[in-house]
Amino acid sequence: MERNRKREQKSEYLTAIIFNLIFLYIVNNLLNWHIYFVLDTFNEVLWIINLSVIAAIIGNFLLLLYSPERFRHVMKIILNIFAFIAVYFVYIVFPFNFYNSFYNWAFSILLILAMIGIFIAIIVEIYLLVTGKPKLTGN
Repeated sequence: MERNRKREQKSEYLTAIIFNLIFLYIVNNLLNWHIYFVLDTFNEVLWIINLSVIAAIIGNFLLLLYSPERFRHVMKIILNIFAFIAVYFVYIVFPFNFYNSFYNWAFSILLILAMIGIFIAIIVEIYLLVTGKPKLTGN
């Protein structure tokens, strides 16, 4: 049972690395693809998005090699902080214009919800780190 969980975790980390490499390629080419709703101000947030994604790649690689409970919680807290900052910068700069106020508003709300979700994830990981629990359960 424990061995299966370790194997599942390793596949999760590997999948996250692959996803983040693809995402890194996409965000760094959005302006080159001339997508109508991505503004030139996207360059203002690209650095923090890249930093967050590269941190996620490195973090997941470290977890692939070494993933005891405490280290995993600390790593998840750090990666969530990077993600929160990146989403916050995207929200502040808002380098998009969907040419429809409803879509602009809806995407702003999605960014706010993402920040709330990431903040909750940070709090949960801090709780799990402090209590020494592997994960939250209903029991």
